[in-house]
Amino acid sequence: MIELTITPMEPRENVRAYVYRLLYHNIMAVRLTPGTAVSEQEVSSYLDISRTPVREAFIHLSQDGLVEILPQRGTFVSKIDTALIEENRFMRLTLERAVIRLACQELPDMYLKQLDQSLNDQKEAMDAGDSARFMTLDNEMHGIIFAGCGKPHVWQTLMQANLDYLRSRALSVLNTEEMDIVYAKHQSLVTHIRQHETDQAERDINEHIDRIIIDLAALRAAHPDFFK
Repeated sequence: MIELTITPMEPRENVRAYVYRLLYHNIMAVRLTPGTAVSEQEVSSYLDISRTPVREAFIHLSQDGLVEILPQRGTFVSKIDTALIEENRFMRLTLERAVIRLACQELPDMYLKQLDQSLNDQKEAMDAGDSARFMTLDNEMHGIIFAGCGKPHVWQTLMQANLDYLRSRALSVLNTEEMDIVYAKHQSLVTHIRQHETDQAERDINEHIDRIIIDLAALRAAHPDFFK
């Protein structure tokens, strides 16, 4: 029996979009773990809705690469592709270093204040042991930097292309010690951006993004069925 973290439907959100968003966030937070079988009937019963929006959500998630629809076998949460993680890491590192250099030249005060608020929210999530919330805030913090440098659509594209990388990161921060490490690196990064210390900020982002390579062997050993 699946278990989902349920959030309320947003204003003007239709049922199809709601089901997709709900399943997407549960997969990305590794609440629905890689390899888990999911069925239209089970999800529709769980959410007390018809099967049609669930079927449409499955198709959308399949296009994202987050579920596999196998004829005569069923629908399964896709396993994490380690080869894609390396490609994702390269893409993120290339783009984020360029944006961090821009941020260190000048990031408007409005965005610096948003970064400070993000750090406060991350600390609260970390103290509460809420890894899913922490990862959401982690991604939002990077999005703030891209937006402050006039590159919000680059970040959106990067997020869409980095789903396996992001799922592996979500899996890693289930470890509270890892959240501590990530939070400290975020603090350092924001400090160096504020002080226009480009080399130090670039070093922070290198270490932050490359950390998944360090974590990956341990994650695969702990969860061998989650990876392919």
